[in-house]
Amino acid sequence: MRQLRREDPRLLRGSGRFVADIEQASMRYAAFVRSPVAHADVIGVELPPGVVGWTGQDLIGRIDTMAPNEADGGVYQDKLLESLGDDRLFVRHEGRPLLAVDRVRHVGDPIAVVIADTPHDAADAADRVGLDLESRPAVVDPFAALADDAPRLYDHWPDNRSLFVAAGFGDIDAAFDSAAHVSRRRLHSGRLACHPMEPRGVVAQHDLRTDLLTVWSSTQIPHPLRTALSKALGHPSHRIRVVAPDVGGGFGVKAIPYAEEMILAFLALELGVALKWVEQRSEHGIAAIQSRDQIHDIEIALDGDARILGVRDRFVMDSGAANPLGVVQPYNTLAHLCGCYRVPALDVEATAVVTNKAPNSPYRGAGRPEAVFAMDRILDVAAREMGIDPVELRRHNLITAEEMPYSVGLNYRDGTAMTYDSGDFSGCFETAIAMSGISEGLRGGARDQAGRLVGVGVSSYVEGTGVGPFESARVRVDETGWVEVATGACSQGQGHETVFADVCAQALGADPARVTVIGGDTEAVEFGWGTLASRSAVVAGSAIYEAATVLHDRIVDAVAGQWEVAPVDLCIRNGAVEVVGTPTRRMELAEVAAGFAPGGVLANGSRPGLEEMVCFEPPTVTFAAGVHVARVAVDPSTGAVEILDYVVAHDCGPLLSPMIVDGQIAGGVAQGIGAALFEQAVYDPEGQPQNPSLADYLVPDAAGVPKLAVAHLETPSPLNPLGIKGVGEAGAISPPAAVANAIEDALAGLGVEVNRVPVSPGYLFEQLHGART
Repeated sequence: MRQLRREDPRLLRGSGRFVADIEQASMRYAAFVRSPVAHADVIGVELPPGVVGWTGQDLIGRIDTMAPNEADGGVYQDKLLESLGDDRLFVRHEGRPLLAVDRVRHVGDPIAVVIADTPHDAADAADRVGLDLESRPAVVDPFAALADDAPRLYDHWPDNRSLFVAAGFGDIDAAFDSAAHVSRRRLHSGRLACHPMEPRGVVAQHDLRTDLLTVWSSTQIPHPLRTALSKALGHPSHRIRVVAPDVGGGFGVKAIPYAEEMILAFLALELGVALKWVEQRSEHGIAAIQSRDQIHDIEIALDGDARILGVRDRFVMDSGAANPLGVVQPYNTLAHLCGCYRVPALDVEATAVVTNKAPNSPYRGAGRPEAVFAMDRILDVAAREMGIDPVELRRHNLITAEEMPYSVGLNYRDGTAMTYDSGDFSGCFETAIAMSGISEGLRGGARDQAGRLVGVGVSSYVEGTGVGPFESARVRVDETGWVEVATGACSQGQGHETVFADVCAQALGADPARVTVIGGDTEAVEFGWGTLASRSAVVAGSAIYEAATVLHDRIVDAVAGQWEVAPVDLCIRNGAVEVVGTPTRRMELAEVAAGFAPGGVLANGSRPGLEEMVCFEPPTVTFAAGVHVARVAVDPSTGAVEILDYVVAHDCGPLLSPMIVDGQIAGGVAQGIGAALFEQAVYDPEGQPQNPSLADYLVPDAAGVPKLAVAHLETPSPLNPLGIKGVGEAGAISPPAAVANAIEDALAGLGVEVNRVPVSPGYLFEQLHGART
């Protein structure tokens, strides 16, 4: 029977508690004054009479700048630098003021904050703040930003490069010199805005009696945010509590500290009142991070049997006004470029460039969709040029199960040697191909009954999941026999309460219905890292499993000693200790907990209480994998695309909750289809956003997402006690490549190539009919 999600009833009945729902006595409300231009000097900011507000000048010396942060594995940057060397990696970080002091660098840059008694009064006050800005030339094209005479975003930088990283292996020159065929293309993954269902929000309150600063935030990283707040405010970390209540989606946009969180916390300390800010949808489209926006010049060398000899790639990432997580996104792209394929030689150089757009940071997939789009598109190009079926070309080059564990030849971004620990890429591929019915169905420019051209596209991927550095779990049995699980991972809809309760219950022997899960609260557990990068089930789940297992063994050993039996003769089942084969002799967990109280009969001089704390530190990432097949129909007269059917074969190891895994894949595919066909954050040449709200930024609706056919392979990983791999980003990685390949397959007879996503009707119409029409 499929296990239902425990958290859904309260959410579906409107009983969830999001940041917007949090109200405190005497609460006041904040609104931010943001730059209306992309690039300008700040000459002056005038607060009208009666408006309570602060400018960047007011904060100088009173609160630290937005320093580079370590969330989402940015902590590994030094290890990666050590493994690559100074000549292969540099990163320029910029400690930007929380409110602009001298310069604004993108539309939406915060310049001032105002406080009022109601949200509407705050918004009105923000509109009345006077700004004296002296415009500078804006640069929005990353290649133009690389020119010697380009406007500089940071005057003390020698150029607009925020990062350069290079890596590879094998003899790349020999690979191309000996190739029977070489294919080259420029491929662009467009810029995406994130737009989770719930925009960002912050509530901050300072208790003068206890000196406790409480910050409620729709964040993915409560513990790293607490650390950032402590450093910025000079306030003791143990006197800061960060709570992520119910969070309506994150996808990476909420996985970095933001200026708004720092400023509201600072003002709560200053004013002694509770403060609240909830981001508006159009505000989100200019002020929150955006993602993707990579342009690849990629070439592939193959021998006469269509086997890959080498891949060379030079790609540029448009960082926008800042690159908060440094190496994470570009290096993820570099490291995942080879994917499921056997590549003897690789040479990749990545350059990140600052421009006058919103900052660029990881969004669901975090550099992997860009890598897969580049690799799977160049494979289709090569197959078409060589006159080979793209499916057969892939079969020639897939890594086999017998080659596992497979050494890629690179280091992962955590600095360790990148090794595919387990998997059956060929089995996954053949499962997807068989489910899609490629051999029986229409493809390759055939017409359907409506006269549309039909095509099929394939994409495969591997994904490093379960990244460290750690995640924590505290498991406690209270005096009533109920079990409490607290973890540093926090949910934005993934189903943590369901999955983590089940993991704990199975390891401990408790009744899952009597397990309570707490996440997203720094007061509940001392250490934590957060929910991002397909890591929660792997890292937090393993911590919960290990803590519950240690607790299980303590209970069994203690009860065995009292009953004078061997521990192997006892088990814990449904919340009670039993003698195996003699269930009439049993001790409920409530009685066990009483025995472990100070002076209890089971304590035996050991520490009192039934509680265990574990920080699980994975040795490195474990690799999930999958194959997507899309069949589309294209109307050549209009460029309109319909996805007819979509197949996913996926391997994330043993499934903890099949229903939740299916949901993760379905949601990811929907977002990936958005990236393939609809979504793009558009700027004009002056850096003005053209579609910051959902009135103009298109996302898929129910009619645009087909019913999915999903198959699961379950190859265990040896790197964690549960044998599992992450799945949170999986669905979003391959759709841009699979859909683009399918569209080109449909239109190949008309000479159309698809070298960018999103593949909008306008783009296709121009490809089909020319710009003149």
